[in-house]
Amino acid sequence: MENPVFLVGQSPDLAAFLPDNTMHCEKLTSLRNAKKTLRSCKPSLVILCVGSDDDISLCQSVAQYIRQGLVNQDTRIILMHNPTQQLDEVVWLEEYQINACLTASEAKAKFNASVLKRELATFEYIENTYRQHDAETELLVCITRFSRGDEKLTALLSTFSNALARLCHAHCSFEIYLENTSRFRVRGSDTASNDLAKTMQALLSEGGLPASLAQAIEEQHPQIHLLDESGGLEPVTQLITTHIGSYLAFPIVVYKRVVCLLLYLIPEQEMERVSMKQITIINKAAEQLTVLLERKQAESSLKKQYTRLRDTLLELKSTKQALAHNEKLASIGRMAAGIAHEINNPLSFVISNFSSMDSYLDNIIQLQSMQSELLTAIDIQQDQKAAHLKQSLSEFEEQAGIPFILEDIRAIVADSFNGLQRVKNIISDLRSFSHNQTGEKEVCDFSVLLDDTLKMMRYDLDNKVSIQRNVEFNGVLHTHSGLIEQVLVNLIKNAVQAMEKADTAEPVIQISAAEIDNMLHIRIRDNGPGMAADIQQKIFEPFFTTKPIGEGTGLGLSVVYNIMQRLDGSIHCESEPGVFTEFTLLLPLKQENAQAD
Repeated sequence: MENPVFLVGQSPDLAAFLPDNTMHCEKLTSLRNAKKTLRSCKPSLVILCVGSDDDISLCQSVAQYIRQGLVNQDTRIILMHNPTQQLDEVVWLEEYQINACLTASEAKAKFNASVLKRELATFEYIENTYRQHDAETELLVCITRFSRGDEKLTALLSTFSNALARLCHAHCSFEIYLENTSRFRVRGSDTASNDLAKTMQALLSEGGLPASLAQAIEEQHPQIHLLDESGGLEPVTQLITTHIGSYLAFPIVVYKRVVCLLLYLIPEQEMERVSMKQITIINKAAEQLTVLLERKQAESSLKKQYTRLRDTLLELKSTKQALAHNEKLASIGRMAAGIAHEINNPLSFVISNFSSMDSYLDNIIQLQSMQSELLTAIDIQQDQKAAHLKQSLSEFEEQAGIPFILEDIRAIVADSFNGLQRVKNIISDLRSFSHNQTGEKEVCDFSVLLDDTLKMMRYDLDNKVSIQRNVEFNGVLHTHSGLIEQVLVNLIKNAVQAMEKADTAEPVIQISAAEIDNMLHIRIRDNGPGMAADIQQKIFEPFFTTKPIGEGTGLGLSVVYNIMQRLDGSIHCESEPGVFTEFTLLLPLKQENAQAD
């Protein structure tokens, strides 16, 4: 039970103190058990049963704990004692703040029963008053949330509707949204089941709005009326086991237009609990809610206008800056801008190699110095010193990894040469943007070409992006390897920069290649921020960039597009904002097959 009844005492048969057996009670026979139980609930009635002197101390302690320890003045406490027990009732009433003293005798059973029922009714009245105050407070809080909350209107209305349902003691409630004059959308609140909401939706869809509800919309004011057979809500009320006596129709009005109608069905036994005070509160809530909603809509409209105006001004400013920037680029030529955009990766790769070379040279110089000391010791026949130097020289070679250094130096020189050759190719190949230069084609292995590209970009990729490869193409390409590398570098670098800017969690670039219909399909896919459709339409245009002025030239993808056109291929882009971006390169394989034949 939410508010149980307790019998307190140590007599074997505490139930004998009750004037009848209709009341369900729990027994408390010790102070410890009483404190533990009373802390976890709020009882409606506590009957202190004094059958002997041993019960007096327990009952006094329990009464004192309720009133002082729990600071509970609402629970009704009744002292019930045997006729043989002579108690000072005045002390019990004043010191222990009990509500009544009764004698447990057969002759007074009917009187005792009436007193217990009266005290239970008093507790219920107090609790209902509290609940009513809580509902009124919640209703006012909901209205306050309308004025400062950022929630959607439907969420705010649902919260308000549930608070209003508790205020008017409704059995169930509905939110009826007016989409137009003849179309309505019904949402059941927390108190309405899905079946009731579906029945209400079907009722409004088939027969339209009943006259009892249409009046509230027409007058744009809350309506509380008795529900008779002509109310038009019989299909809904027939599904409710409780008899519905009245209804409250609460229209939500914004600028003299009803956007939603809140409907509450009130049980007949609860009708008397809806007082004029509650009706006044409901009417005032309607007035305040209308003012707040109109203000909220005006603020939203003003904010949208401000945002549009601000975006327009920013766009004009950005356009002006972009035109000035493009004019400046045109004055120095597209070639210079393209070169600056493209050669950064290979130059960074070559420059980073010099750091390793510098460390390697230090080790080699030290090795040479130790070898000179060894030779000098051998020449002057210092055998002991020579043996020691020989041992130190051997240990140094092992610690410094001289064999690896000598081997890696050749690789670094070769890689640096390839990087510088790549710069040369970029400078030559970028002229494809403005000139119809054919260039020389060669036979190349795509897997090797991809390895070289990723190797050259390793300083851009390390600890930043995970690369997943799935190359299912084992044939050869008859194409310009430098141009293909340039395309791959541009696309991979763009993906890395986009994911870094968006702070993508666990960034991944998937690179796959497969032969389909005598065409090599190369796909480069990232899990970055993606692009909107309007941006996808412009990405291959020269000088178009989403980066701030000074950080991007807008030539990268336009160069890629021209290269693919030059290689008789094509490039396509698919993207979903917040999910992925994928570029697909299509290269013809007919020349390879013809050569193989």
